[in-house]
Amino acid sequence: MSGFQLLQAENLTRRRPRVVYLHRYAPEDERIQFSGMEALLRHLLERYDVLYVGMQGHLPVDPELRKGLALLQVPGTVDRRNGADKLLKLGLYYLLFPWIRRKIAALRPDVLMCREPLPLIPAAMSRLGIPALVASVSDHWWAILLGWNPLGKRIARVLERRDIAQWNRARALIVANTVAEKNIMVSHGADPGLMRLINTTSPENEFFACDAADVRQKLGLGPELKVFATHGTIRPGKGYGQLVGWWKDVSAAHPDWRLLVIGGAGGEAWLRHKIRQNGIENSVVMTGWLPTHGDVNRYLNAADVLLALRRKSEDNEGIVPSVLYHNLATGKPTVVTGLPGLAEIVRDRVDGFLFEPDDYASFKSTLEYVVEHPDEAARVGRSGIGRVAECFDPDRCARLHVDAIEELLARSKPPQ
Repeated sequence: MSGFQLLQAENLTRRRPRVVYLHRYAPEDERIQFSGMEALLRHLLERYDVLYVGMQGHLPVDPELRKGLALLQVPGTVDRRNGADKLLKLGLYYLLFPWIRRKIAALRPDVLMCREPLPLIPAAMSRLGIPALVASVSDHWWAILLGWNPLGKRIARVLERRDIAQWNRARALIVANTVAEKNIMVSHGADPGLMRLINTTSPENEFFACDAADVRQKLGLGPELKVFATHGTIRPGKGYGQLVGWWKDVSAAHPDWRLLVIGGAGGEAWLRHKIRQNGIENSVVMTGWLPTHGDVNRYLNAADVLLALRRKSEDNEGIVPSVLYHNLATGKPTVVTGLPGLAEIVRDRVDGFLFEPDDYASFKSTLEYVVEHPDEAARVGRSGIGRVAECFDPDRCARLHVDAIEELLARSKPPQ
């Protein structure tokens, strides 16, 4: 298909093993989603030729990030900030996938690294017989696409199990970020012998403590108010609906508290409707999508307390969402849902504050405790900065990915 472009093809040799980095987004967008990307590419390019396969993005091309890569550019430009465009281009990606698969097969890679395990994609690639590493499995895509009601959730679970069974048959290695996530994947049918535990990463030097008094003033949030902030792409599965329902009661008990919702690019209109339904427009401020991590960092610093929340559901247990390590890195006290996975990182009243999942009384009392104990909250917030460095190291993540790729390459070597 003429729309495909093989860029920097001179970087593909046959002197070294060839690794395909498969992702729907452009490298510049993937770097925002996966902050360990630069360290991983650096480690990979020391040993392998790397072919990055993805669409174009809205961000300017970064020659330094792409240095040393070959790129198979898929037709289409996807705007990661726009929920409708993401969904449209996801459909285009699936329409083009038979061509993508053939293009990759023709280049005869030694290992496939699937960094975005969209439904059916890793399974279809595995049938080519290419040793595969499947990462980012905390994005339970079938549940994201179908899990809007009980029937959809049941169908999503059946389809996810079918995908995982195909990964098992192909002997693909499956990357989990936490022990809880590994256990959940095993409960869904993943072969425990194929699971590998690799930490996720936090963006370096992008989230930190700073003075954001001007942002707070711009938002009309005076110093007499207590501001609690959450951020990220908005969708129901994350628990935004639950948070709005809870906030109706919280704000009735504490009229000087405000909820700051940073982000969008998904269910923003849905959430605004929920806020109106609950009659809490005066106690919730929504920013919409912010263009850079720097902007998000400043808005987080405008709050007094940060929230890292998820509902208790199969697709949320075990995950470590980026909202957690972004929050902790600012040094602000962070209130966290005590789900398996999140509770592996945050130690209650040591580097964050945990509450019982799906428990309004626990949520409210935890917020009140943080507000009523400012000195302890400040100490715990500062401790969170060190916890980020301890748990989300990019170089460790990169080394473990390389170890997994070496393991896959070793399978195809003839016995000595």
